[in-house]
Amino acid sequence: MYKTKEEKQKYIAKIFKNKALFEWEVLHVSSHYDRLEIMEVLAHILVREKLRYELNFLYLEKYEDFNFSQIVNIIFHEIANEWVSFATEILNYPKQDAIQEIQNRVRVRFIHSLAKDYYEKYRRKIFEEVGDTFIELVASAKSEKHMTRVIQETLESNLIKNRQILDMHNFYQLYKRTKVARNMKNSDIASLKIKINDLKVIYSDPNIKIDEKERLYSQIERTNKELDKVASHGLDHFDKAIKRLKDTMVQSMMSMTNCKL
Repeated sequence: MYKTKEEKQKYIAKIFKNKALFEWEVLHVSSHYDRLEIMEVLAHILVREKLRYELNFLYLEKYEDFNFSQIVNIIFHEIANEWVSFATEILNYPKQDAIQEIQNRVRVRFIHSLAKDYYEKYRRKIFEEVGDTFIELVASAKSEKHMTRVIQETLESNLIKNRQILDMHNFYQLYKRTKVARNMKNSDIASLKIKINDLKVIYSDPNIKIDEKERLYSQIERTNKELDKVASHGLDHFDKAIKRLKDTMVQSMMSMTNCKL
């Protein structure tokens, strides 16, 4: 692509002066939908892995540990890692040289500004993932009598301000709804798995015609995609009251993080 070091340096300098070019070349992003897709993946990484002790209710011991302060920094590091991958794989830079290219303050500010843009525009995706972990925590309780400290403190926190609109006035009601929702999800998953197995049995019959075999193959593919979709749904998808709870939490987090970057 760029044969000489001078050509590469000019190209790199150009990339780090234009966010749209950087997104296209390094992140393979060219639209709102591409950014949204990236943030859906990042939201999972942030909440489930990188910041699980700050944002994932399944790992929090008390509500006061819950905080957003490191989100932009993690997005920064993820973007920086994408740059290193791009520089080593496309520009054939040694890893250390690729890292060196983003050591100066101007380029650090450039990547930080891009990370901040992504956070400001798409942080809702992160907060939706956070809300899912709280609902999962409630659903994982052994019984309606096993309300952990972090659940109690969260239910009493500013994350859930308008309890009167949730149709759930205590932990017992919330717990019961999450259990019903989880059973509904598991039932849908089980039904789809049975359907796929039944289709595969028919598909394996050596006597069926080619046209029918192709139709069955397409149907199996569609049903597998439907199974993946159902499996990815949060419990809020199966209960309107849980959905209102999650929406309330997300909106509270949006308000709490305004101008706090």
